[in-house]
Amino acid sequence: CTSSRRRFHRPIHNHTLYKLRKTIQMPIKYTKEASTRLFRYVKSVDITFNPFDNRTKSARELLRQMMATRYYDMNPKLKLNTIVSGSDAAPEVVFRFVDDSEKRFDSQYFKANEIFFDVHLYLDRLDNEYEMAGKSVDE
Repeated sequence: CTSSRRRFHRPIHNHTLYKLRKTIQMPIKYTKEASTRLFRYVKSVDITFNPFDNRTKSARELLRQMMATRYYDMNPKLKLNTIVSGSDAAPEVVFRFVDDSEKRFDSQYFKANEIFFDVHLYLDRLDNEYEMAGKSVDE
């Protein structure tokens, strides 16, 4: 009785993001030591979310992972700002770096590991630029 079967359609943006997640693989795996070392280039992380909203899973997971002491041991100047809101605004994660650039994520569309992966790629590029220019993070 296949004719009585209902088909539910998701909005196009969710379907597109789902297909992208399935096709894009994360080929590089950063070790804990490399990840910790790269976080020397992060000035601050702002995480904004409503704790009662189901869209905030990745923002809350990112907050949990960012509270690890290894990041603060490597970068004592790192600031983790948590903004817990009661509004229905989308959850947001903002990374600010030592070169005064920033990366913004509407975290409802990303998993925490996808956000970390993107940030690690940027930090790796920044590390290479600093090394080639003979700069140091401490300057």
